[in-house]
Parts: sequence; structure tokens; C-alpha cells
Amino acid sequence: MSWTTTWAMSLPSVTPLQVDTFTFPPAVTSLASSKKLFLGGAGVRGLEIEGKFVIVTVIGIYLQAIAVPSLSVKWKGKNAKELTESISFFHQIITGTKLIYVEV
Repeated sequence: MSWTTTWAMSLPSVTPLQVDTFTFPPAVTSLASSKKLFLGGAGVRGLEIEGKFVIVTVIGIYLQAIAVPSLSVKWKGKNAKELTESISFFHQIITGTKLIYVEV
């Protein structure tokens, strides 16, 4: 499968995800390219201040549908713990995806 493929892939089925008080929609349309992107994940960034975790921002990552088959070549069969602990996995998401959108 080539990054230059022009045929449309259907987006993976995902649901809205609430992180703290913000809800990320399951899909968005890129303002830059008009392509549909799906919610690949979301989380918080924060600091511990005087023993209390203070959320600084919430972040959602949106990807093209092509991200799923391209990532599954190397990561198929890995469990959630293996993926979340792998810096290489996250590096491949950021560097190996042609179109990525971050919502903060």
C-alpha cells in the first residue's frame, strides 16, 4: 500500500471520548486538506504541584484511515500494555502518518 494511494478508506468506528471536561468527537475534517480523520487517542498533560495533579491541557490526536493498516504491519498482535509502553510505537504514529491533526 502506497502513501500516494488516492482511493478512499472508510474510517475506523470510534466513539466520542471525554477527557476531563472536554469531549473529543470521533471524527473531524481537516481544514487544511478537507480529509476525514478519526480520533486515534486523547489524554492530558499536567504537573504535580504540592502533591496534587493539575491538568494543563487535554490533547486529541486525529489520523487518516491509512494509519491503521500501515501501523498493523509491525504492531499486529501486540496487547494494549505493550503498545502504551513502546516509544517506538508512538514514534511511528507521529512520523509514519501522512496526515495528522492535533486538537488542544
